[in-house]
Amino acid sequence: MTKSKNQQKKTGKSKDTRKNIKNHKLDGQDWKYLGISLILTLFAFIGTIGHQFVNWDDDYNLANNNNTTLLNWDNIVNIFSQHVIGNYNPLPILTFTIERSLVGLSPALYHIDNLILHLICVFFIYRIFRALDLTALASGAGAVLFGLHPMRVESVAWVTERKDVLFGAFFLSALWFYIIYVKTGYARKYFYAAMGLFVFALFSKIQSVSLPLTMLLVDYYFKRPLNIKLVIEKWAFFLLALIIGLVGFYFLGKQGSINDKTNYNIIERLMIGGYSLGIYLVKFIFPYRMSPLYPYPAKLPVDVYIGPVVGLGILGFIYMAYKKDWRPYLFGVLFFIVNVMFVLQIVGAGQGYLADRFTYIPYAGLIFIVVYAGQWLFNTNHAAAKPALYGFGAVILIFMFMTFKQAKIWQDSDTLWTHVLKYYKDTPLPFRNRANYRRDEGRIEEALADYDSAIRLKPDGALYNSRAKLYFNLQKYEQAMKDYNLAIESDSTQGEYYVNRGAVFALSGQLQLALNDFDRGLTLDPKHANGYKNRSLVFQSFQQWDKAISDITTYLGMHPEDADLWYERGRLKNILNQQADAISDIDRAIQLNSKQGLYYYEKMKSYLALNQKDNAIQQYNIVKQFGIKIEPEVQAALSK
Repeated sequence: MTKSKNQQKKTGKSKDTRKNIKNHKLDGQDWKYLGISLILTLFAFIGTIGHQFVNWDDDYNLANNNNTTLLNWDNIVNIFSQHVIGNYNPLPILTFTIERSLVGLSPALYHIDNLILHLICVFFIYRIFRALDLTALASGAGAVLFGLHPMRVESVAWVTERKDVLFGAFFLSALWFYIIYVKTGYARKYFYAAMGLFVFALFSKIQSVSLPLTMLLVDYYFKRPLNIKLVIEKWAFFLLALIIGLVGFYFLGKQGSINDKTNYNIIERLMIGGYSLGIYLVKFIFPYRMSPLYPYPAKLPVDVYIGPVVGLGILGFIYMAYKKDWRPYLFGVLFFIVNVMFVLQIVGAGQGYLADRFTYIPYAGLIFIVVYAGQWLFNTNHAAAKPALYGFGAVILIFMFMTFKQAKIWQDSDTLWTHVLKYYKDTPLPFRNRANYRRDEGRIEEALADYDSAIRLKPDGALYNSRAKLYFNLQKYEQAMKDYNLAIESDSTQGEYYVNRGAVFALSGQLQLALNDFDRGLTLDPKHANGYKNRSLVFQSFQQWDKAISDITTYLGMHPEDADLWYERGRLKNILNQQADAISDIDRAIQLNSKQGLYYYEKMKSYLALNQKDNAIQQYNIVKQFGIKIEPEVQAALSK
């Protein structure tokens, strides 16, 4: 029995929402609206492809992450058994490893993949909205709003936030399969597909643990009887969420990320949670003052205390919507709350009390409310329908412009931290990170000014260490030594500070003091690769060849892509008359960098020591092409 037109108007549904329920295929109208949403999203974010990495966790997750250097079984095991600065998100790290094996540290591919994953999320938002009985037009409007809302920028433009777009792709596809499972009369293949995708979502980002609760909201939306059977049906989802949640919580605790360094009491933290919730709601409508970092203030501002008011207001709406059976609107609000509540910073302090990226999935619930209301206006021929459509179009244009502009702040570390400093000039972190970038770019005076600003705000060992690196690069070793001493006085537990000071001692000829610092630094931080590299040079000065080789071997275990160190180990093995092993190492160096003449020269010497003159001459012919001067004794050996 079909519904009457009046019934369709009452529910806000139309005929075309039901025609593809059985086969779930997209028709021409679907592809038109979906295509528009994908093209507009692509246009808004296309500029990110030319962006660089930024010195905010991109280094920890990728550039300085030893597990991404080679795509091999050992590194894969490490990726899935270790955390990165407290975060357990192995699947994004694995994607970085794959990309690095293809293009090294060239950033374009990483940004392209982030954008592709975001487009996949837009695709599944459209599919989900259609499966929730919205029209093609309403679903397209929802997909567009999701795709280019300015609060999406952080998740797409920041390489580190691969975990957002990756978990989003798995989370949304799993949710779509679950909706189809419900709508097709509980075909188990869709249920199992959702479960498999959920596993990938959990390995992408811990925020995925909210999926089982979101599935219960789908049950409510489709009027499944709300009872314990619905929970039991999803027991595997809840169990997986619990396991990964505990693993994530363990790693966060091990890193110290859940330690509250702000000294806020539990009441204040709850108020921060309520306030953050309110800010996310406001920024959905008016995305103002967007910043990659929202640092905790030294003292909570007065407006934080509206948190309870926001919470009570939301609870009041939930109660009223439930009593009046405003099912779609209650579904949308609860979707938002369920998916944002675990990141409201009530338990862990982190670096800030807000983050644009936290809204990536939660905003889908609010978007659903907007487009459902718009569909209702059109289906009821409401007088506000056309004005609403024009208004929505204007909002999309404004949001597209804002997104395009906001994406530009992620161009590089300088643009990123300069933007943060527009709003937070009393926070040392943006000064520190911008100074590090400017130091590495050779912008010395600007970097020094930023370091000085950060130190005036809050001096610590890391800041002194960073400024000392700048002095070291300028060969101002006395000033570098002074800052390294201050760094160690500030925090004597950081191995890097000792390793860096050891380098200053080494360059000033104080080799024993250098060795003492390297030993101390590597005891505190056994994973500090440059410590082994530097200590190997001191061992060579002492002609302790075996120890030097041992340190280089340890270094190569962390940086197997370093051709110079393969060559260096081969050179030392030649000194120890281990020519066969030396040739193997030098071949590896040549494989990594075939344009370095010294590698062939050292290999030539290995063959001469082995009395393999034909092979030596073959290498000699290559060496000549590089114009390298041949040592007299080597020339004599070749002439025999």
